[in-house]
Amino acid sequence: MTSPDTSADSLLRDACAALRAQPPSLLAPDTAALQAGLARIAEAGLDTVLQRLIDEAPQGSPTDGIAALLRPATQSWDEAEEIDVAVRHWEACRAAGQLDNELAADFGEYWRRLEWSALRHHLTLLGQGHAEERRLLAYIVKTASRYVALGALKRAMEARFPEFFELGFSLR
Repeated sequence: MTSPDTSADSLLRDACAALRAQPPSLLAPDTAALQAGLARIAEAGLDTVLQRLIDEAPQGSPTDGIAALLRPATQSWDEAEEIDVAVRHWEACRAAGQLDNELAADFGEYWRRLEWSALRHHLTLLGQGHAEERRLLAYIVKTASRYVALGALKRAMEARFPEFFELGFSLR
């Protein structure tokens, strides 16, 4: 009998293989959906964040699929697990020649783009009133707290949702 961890790992490996099997459909970010998500956080002051998220992936990102897989609205993985899966996926994509030179050369850049892809997805779901709002907000805090370019978003989150910045914060 397989343990749940082994089964989850196998499912993730299969899902990553399926992502690599078909080229990503690079869709431009939905500006209106991102605006709706940002408006749930702050009425104003996040235009630079919106523009940065749009400029970051004008035709979509090759990390969109893996971001949705690793940071779904309905479940949280430990970050070590996320990174482990992402590294294996990145290495396989690199070996298959599926990444541009910048992404293929630097896992750190790949991870940053993956996190920003997830952020766009989470803001879109937040704007749609997704039932897992608390988890989405926690994911947004996690990403906004990590990148200086998202400082305005972090400050807006601190003002509106200070409980996410108290000690003991967890996605679970």
